[in-house]
Amino acid sequence: MGTQMKSAEFREGMMVSELRQNTSINFINTLRQNELITINRRGEIRLTPKGKIASKLGVKNYLRLENIERQMLEEEIQNIKVENRGLFMVFGGMFISLILIIGFWVLELKGL
Repeated sequence: MGTQMKSAEFREGMMVSELRQNTSINFINTLRQNELITINRRGEIRLTPKGKIASKLGVKNYLRLENIERQMLEEEIQNIKVENRGLFMVFGGMFISLILIIGFWVLELKGL
């Protein structure tokens, strides 16, 4: 299936039967699952915006890039979560310090 994904060409308005002759059902299912194509009632292929890009880059390259992008996004989300936890701890510490300072100040005023 990897070689079929490299050499398979699909385009707007192409009939599914024509694509099926040149490739496999697995390839067509891959295109549909990744939302690269839609198939209308007449059996014509319609490219989604992602599909238009994939038809120019090649499906294998597009899916590889999409996978890398997904991995990078997940890593960035994890980094943001770690940063948020750190900031929450810092601000929590500052809030506790503020409460202690106000408490100490109130005790000092009562002592006067």
